[in-house]
Amino acid sequence: MRCLAVAILALIACDNRHEARVGAAILPQANATIAAPSGTTTVVITPGETPPLPAGPIALAIDVNVPWTQIEALVRASPAPTLLVGYYNRKRAFPFEDTLADGPSLRLTATAGGKFCVRAPGVELAYCLESADRRHISAAFVREVMRKAVDEYGLTQARLDIDPTILWADLVRALDGTRTCCKVPVKVALRR
Repeated sequence: MRCLAVAILALIACDNRHEARVGAAILPQANATIAAPSGTTTVVITPGETPPLPAGPIALAIDVNVPWTQIEALVRASPAPTLLVGYYNRKRAFPFEDTLADGPSLRLTATAGGKFCVRAPGVELAYCLESADRRHISAAFVREVMRKAVDEYGLTQARLDIDPTILWADLVRALDGTRTCCKVPVKVALRR
């Protein structure tokens, strides 16, 4: 009986209901997701390993610890691949960038050191938050900062500057936190 209890506990401990995986890749979590399209070939990307891409429509399952420098060309490829993220333990698609209108935008910065900043157009000073571990960006912190900025400046679009060594999970959290900050839709795209 004791062996059965230990086996059950071991199985429960291995079942993480808040984590989506594809092969060896742990997917970053996001709230602003859409259904993943069918008919795509999934390619798993882990730190330091980028397999060759097959022909046809693909879905990229990028591990949370992959740096942006490793995947930028793949994410920006044409035609655009489907980007997979986790919504709890489910695999969902993640829209990478929104189309922004001409006009003023909030300026955002996200660093590999867990720092997220926002500033109004034409203003040099920024309001920044940094995670306690100084390693990862918190989507909750991003939502908090963005909610205040949207309320104060009335702008609902943002351009994001990123540190090229930022991890994929931190970039997803910065984009997702921006999109899900407010009761009004907020659009975000990387600054070129």
